[in-house]
Amino acid sequence: MSDIFELYGTCLCMSILVFFLSCMFCITPPCQTVVYRTPASIRGLLDPPGPTMDTLLRSRASPNARLIRAFHISNSFVSPDPTVHANFLIKSRSLLRAAKRNWTRFNGTALQAVELSLPDHTIPFDVFVRSVTLRTTIVGLLDPDVDITSLSSNDVHIVTNLITDIWILSKKPAEIPEHLLEMLNYHLRCLIPDQAAYPNPLDFVIPIWETLWRVVAATLAYVHTNAVARRAFLDLNDHPDEDQFCAPKLHRTSPSAENYISESLRLRPPVRHITRHQFRPSLLTKFLPPFLASRIPPHIDIHIADIESAQRSVFWESDSSPPEAFDAARFLREPKASDVLAFGAGPLKCAAVKWAPMAAAVIVGAILNHVDDVTYYIVRGERVGDRTGWDGWLVRKLA
Repeated sequence: MSDIFELYGTCLCMSILVFFLSCMFCITPPCQTVVYRTPASIRGLLDPPGPTMDTLLRSRASPNARLIRAFHISNSFVSPDPTVHANFLIKSRSLLRAAKRNWTRFNGTALQAVELSLPDHTIPFDVFVRSVTLRTTIVGLLDPDVDITSLSSNDVHIVTNLITDIWILSKKPAEIPEHLLEMLNYHLRCLIPDQAAYPNPLDFVIPIWETLWRVVAATLAYVHTNAVARRAFLDLNDHPDEDQFCAPKLHRTSPSAENYISESLRLRPPVRHITRHQFRPSLLTKFLPPFLASRIPPHIDIHIADIESAQRSVFWESDSSPPEAFDAARFLREPKASDVLAFGAGPLKCAAVKWAPMAAAVIVGAILNHVDDVTYYIVRGERVGDRTGWDGWLVRKLA
């Protein structure tokens, strides 16, 4: 008899479970994906009224979880922990303040990085820019005491290639081979040996270098054949300070180095889409006791800020140029720098927003200083790339 009651009890429990699961899927709206394509709507998503910092951090960390799997990083971009966020900001701001105090030194580091990265033979353009930017980032920002000539070209090459390769693999469902991250960490530790300052160097290298090199590459792609633009960046190399960075040329009729960088960030934002997750509890939790309700995962709505579309919209159209054209002079005719959303918006806006544009400009100038069409020149490919897509682009030494 007890077996019969046990069977009836099991069936009853299963029936109740099926009933509640059915209710959950029937009365709770499905997860939604919402895309924002205007500057105002994107600002509303990234800087909403009301949410706590805990909510904002969780909303950002959740869609970046794949980077934990790929790189085993633990910085503010992947962690919802406010303490992790606060510590990351303290460290980042300290590094950025120190670098901003001495742009002359940063400029010298960039020039050295170019000299060390120039080949005796033809080299792919993106490989060259990645190497220059990593050397400059390590010595100019992360570890100013290191001798830049001590950075092994082999280590630099392997690190830059592996970060790019693993990033691309992280977007695919297949498992990432473990040996790739092991190799990356080994060679990166050779470049940044200070374990006390950087327990995991990738926590800082990825958010700084991974976007910076693509800003440098895109800007070079647009300006390397423009004599007026080259002059703006070379003047910055001669006088590496913030006044020179912002100064228009030819009696305020030609763009400044800042204008060229702003236009590059507008047209080719290194982060084309910013994703936020919003969590909505299942309606079923209202009918369950707390110990059961806590075990039902929330519904996740996906909200995507389409930065690229917003910055190529009719909002940027003028009588002189369409929004798809690279035209740095648009910032002289009608300044809209505040509407460039490449660094995000709101409380989680990139901490390097005041440093990165000038840092990119200094590196661009350092490259143009050496790749001057006299000793080296840039061979143009079919299109401007991003992480990839630089087929046909080369840096070639003249015979």
